[in-house]
Amino acid sequence: FLLLGNARAAFIVALVIPLSMLFAMTGMVELHLSGNLMSLGAVDFGLIIDGAVVMVENIVRHLGERQHALGRRLTVEERTREVLRSAKEVANPMFFGVLIITVVYLPILALQGIEGKMFKPMGMTFSFALVGAMLLCFTYVPVVSSLFLKPTEENPKSISNRLIQMMQSWYLPVITWALANTKKVMYASVGLIFMAMGLFATMGGEFIPTLDEGD
Repeated sequence: FLLLGNARAAFIVALVIPLSMLFAMTGMVELHLSGNLMSLGAVDFGLIIDGAVVMVENIVRHLGERQHALGRRLTVEERTREVLRSAKEVANPMFFGVLIITVVYLPILALQGIEGKMFKPMGMTFSFALVGAMLLCFTYVPVVSSLFLKPTEENPKSISNRLIQMMQSWYLPVITWALANTKKVMYASVGLIFMAMGLFATMGGEFIPTLDEGD
């Protein structure tokens, strides 16, 4: 609510959480995965609603801008058309964002033995939730937004605007410097990768530490 500045938009985003968990639990039932600390403990709702926040924020912005440009209330047809245009605008980057997050969990699904039995349920459950959230972003979110979101005039003094402006004041100088010094950023990134590889090479090969019973 603080970031979107719109109670209805915040409610639409929040509803993605239980609905995506319904996807996850359906997959768990079908694959006979038990619900426990390992399978459900690592589910991150912030990552799950990431796409929904992007989608709804863009819809809210486009509806407000369109209504301001026309100087009157939008008709149902105009609102639906604007929602569709807004959804198409962020569909590709949102899809690849969710895909990248899902790919991060693939190594967990490749674990074998005790490690696999312990951590695979977590990776599978989270992947189910992410896929469910992505499907909801392409279907449920635009439809509900077109029905219930009302365009509002942007208020410069609103909490959401002040928060965004504050974050931009920190972020813009950093991104401006990074874009002006692309070689330095690339060299630093490659250096960090090699440092990580060096640390990885010196680490042990056991994924799970040895447990000394009674110690």
